[in-house]
Amino acid sequence: MKKPRADRSPAALFVACCLVVGCATGPRPVSKIVNGHIVVTRAIGPDAYEHVARALLFEEEQRWEEAARELQRALSYDDQAAEIWAHLADLQVRMGQVDEAKTCIERSFEIEPTVAGHLAWAHLLEARHDEKAALERYGQAAALALSDGEAEAIEATHLALSSAQLATLDLAGAHATIRRLTDAARDSVRAQIERAALAWAEGHPAEAETALKAALTLEPSEIDGRLMLAALQVATDRPAEAKTTFREALDRTEDSIEVAEMFLKWLAARGDTAEAALEADRLTPDVLDENTVEAIVRIERAAGRPERAIAAAEKAQTKGLSAARAALLAGSALVDAKDLAGAAARFLKVRKGEPEFIESRLRAAEALRRAGGARPLAEADRALDDATAALTLDPSAGVISTTGKAPTRSGDGKTSTESKPVPEAASDTKATESGAPRPHDWASDLIIARALLDEKRGDPARAARGLDAALQKDPDNPRFLLIRAAIDERRGEWRAALKMAGKILQADARNVEALNFRGFVAVDHGEDLPTATRQLQVAMVLDPGAGGIVDSLGWAYLRGGDLARASDLLAQAERLEPGDPEILAHLAELYSREKQIDRAVATYRRALAHDPEERVARDILKNLHALEPAGGGSH
Repeated sequence: MKKPRADRSPAALFVACCLVVGCATGPRPVSKIVNGHIVVTRAIGPDAYEHVARALLFEEEQRWEEAARELQRALSYDDQAAEIWAHLADLQVRMGQVDEAKTCIERSFEIEPTVAGHLAWAHLLEARHDEKAALERYGQAAALALSDGEAEAIEATHLALSSAQLATLDLAGAHATIRRLTDAARDSVRAQIERAALAWAEGHPAEAETALKAALTLEPSEIDGRLMLAALQVATDRPAEAKTTFREALDRTEDSIEVAEMFLKWLAARGDTAEAALEADRLTPDVLDENTVEAIVRIERAAGRPERAIAAAEKAQTKGLSAARAALLAGSALVDAKDLAGAAARFLKVRKGEPEFIESRLRAAEALRRAGGARPLAEADRALDDATAALTLDPSAGVISTTGKAPTRSGDGKTSTESKPVPEAASDTKATESGAPRPHDWASDLIIARALLDEKRGDPARAARGLDAALQKDPDNPRFLLIRAAIDERRGEWRAALKMAGKILQADARNVEALNFRGFVAVDHGEDLPTATRQLQVAMVLDPGAGGIVDSLGWAYLRGGDLARASDLLAQAERLEPGDPEILAHLAELYSREKQIDRAVATYRRALAHDPEERVARDILKNLHALEPAGGGSH
């Protein structure tokens, strides 16, 4: 249920503010009336416009250097275009050319102050980690946009200002900015969705729902907003309304597989197995072949029917599906069925030389690591050796990315960094913004998988050394940093873990996983609860409807003694992630604080029934042992 972040958008803002084609004799002033005032803007010449238009196309494809060259050519025809100077500066900031960017910004302001110029200054200041000064520039850009009356510029500047305020943990300021935007631009769908996310995180679900419904009235096809509304209805205990909203989202996306998975997983998790089965039957393609099998398997797994997913994968082999792909699909379903040994055996059937070989060994190693025991762990070690050898033979399959996304915490407690080193269907290459395929980062996956295996075998120091070696080559890799932090925290070095997560946030203050991890760990150890709580609120704004983050925020209020807000949020989290053992454990802790001992004991026992990870299970058993005598001793 992620929504796009209010980040820089120089191309859109540039179009909104300045791309008015001048006549053949050169640029002339353009006058208009805005809010009763005459505003004079300046067009750019047609020769310059051609190069600007080409620059925008290159920018869409992230071809920064070519875009910058086109803007430089445009300036050779019209060097008095302040917005083009500012746009060029923005590109230079992206390329790390901060000194050149400063020169271009100063040239832009010599001509005239513009919205684009203030935004370019803000981006440069952010690159220099001067957030306070950047905020001032964003504020000036928003004020100038309001005075100019350009609707797109008003929206872009206010969204950028709100995003910058979130980066400094100023939720109240961000909320006030978005409220001003909704007043000034009543037809802004993005503004309403941002307002909903902020309101929900600050404990105002009614305001959030009003904003979401306003967004959907403005744009009924807005799927992110509709899915956030469904999540809000789930969280506030209105399952019938949530089902209707999910079905509306399915209708508007023509039964999108991603939306279907979200809906089916929620139905299955809350125990609506019959309804999940009916929906799965409706959504499943009529024909099973190599082109439809992946969708069928995903639907069956989401509906909680792994045996049907396995059968579909096997049957698809007779319709052209490769044995290797079938093994990955069936193995993933066996993991759902908690048959980890069977899953590993399926993954290991993929032969050397197959495109899926590296992924198969990573998945086998993960299943064997989760199974535990001397023999499975030794087999996991061999699987990773095989994957490493295959990658050595084909290094192009494992380009290390410095911009890889850290693993998410999907309602599984403090972090899922110990459970999913490789994402589902990772062998499918993802497209860049230009449409070109991007090879999967197997090298990083192997480093992480090896570290997690070393930790599982009882050698966290070796795991840390392996990650440290990787960080020497790629010091800002957020995946390595977050896994390193998680390992530190699990071995009791929580202050070092906070420092690692803080390093991620220095580079990207809106990194959801780092915000959630750092906030949760700080709360768990009573470290600066106000800051940790704000970090978790920001994470919730950036990923509204994520049950794990809602749980983290509820835990923060519980540790801070605000039982009313903790109760509200922990209940929301349990509805969003039904059966999550750590969320249940937090609810049990709440009941214990409220002296509802029998209810606490029953909830701890429910958590144990949902197969918690080892450390969570130990904590639950310890708390149960302390509570059961007080509750009568027999539960």
